[in-house]
Amino acid sequence: MKNEKESHDKERLFVAVPVPPAIRESLGSLCQSLATEVSFAKWTHPEDYHITLQFLGDTAKQDIPGLIAALKKVAAAGTPFELSLEGFDTFGLPASPRVLWAGLSGELEKLNALQSAVTTATVPLGFVAEDRSYKPHLTLARKYRGDIPYKAEFVEFSEVLRQKREHLSSIRHWTVDSLVLYATRMCAIPMYENVENMTFF
Repeated sequence: MKNEKESHDKERLFVAVPVPPAIRESLGSLCQSLATEVSFAKWTHPEDYHITLQFLGDTAKQDIPGLIAALKKVAAAGTPFELSLEGFDTFGLPASPRVLWAGLSGELEKLNALQSAVTTATVPLGFVAEDRSYKPHLTLARKYRGDIPYKAEFVEFSEVLRQKREHLSSIRHWTVDSLVLYATRMCAIPMYENVENMTFF
């Protein structure tokens, strides 16, 4: 009973850059079609596309107002910058990847600076940045389940991508002008809930 009460007193949080609706819709349509050709156990719901800045984990609800205040200061000091979708890649074993993701190009130095500002701002609140280099991306699918070893060509040279590449290329650029604090809802679809949106000034 105690553990259940403790779980109700906490939120599983992370900070991320949101993805605009047009890109979510187009990328979601592409992945829905790819799912018929490439077998992954779970494909990300389009509403859940994001670029993680910092995973915070289970956070006491009483600490969330202070966290939001710290993140608002980061946003207030931020300036808009440009990003673009750029190719696809995987994490994990090449023949059996655990994650399929979309890469990014554009003003990545500004994205890295924003990520650093977020992790620095949360340190006084007891959060710890991950001890690995920052690799910004959009997670598209998890856990390859194909009958044959995975190859990058399955996605890069798929008929689906060929048909949709022109449209995706026309809307793949966007201006980042905010960051979002999200809460994870494990049994919900979509799974991530916007707790607070913080626009740059």
